[in-house]
Amino acid sequence: MSGGSIELHRLANAPELAARWAAGTGVEFDPYTAWAEVREALSKTPQVPEFTVSDQGGFLEYRAEKSCVSVIVVDDEEEQRDYQVGHGDVWSVSLWAPVRAS
Repeated sequence: MSGGSIELHRLANAPELAARWAAGTGVEFDPYTAWAEVREALSKTPQVPEFTVSDQGGFLEYRAEKSCVSVIVVDDEEEQRDYQVGHGDVWSVSLWAPVRAS
């Protein structure tokens, strides 16, 4: 496998997924994860990765090349939290394998 994604947006309308995950791992997730809260938490950790931001048509991608992490955030101001994530919420987090030099 060269990568994978955690689709946090699915927790908003499927609380049973979060409950199953919490039961198996002991880690609980809220139905919504605000990117501002994640950035706040990251600011308190040493060596925060540097993100480049790109527009993905209704989403913003925050990509940290050094740590091989990409965070997709909802960037449509009309999107409200309900059975789905809203504006400023994390849609997904992806990890990928670094490209090896030949």
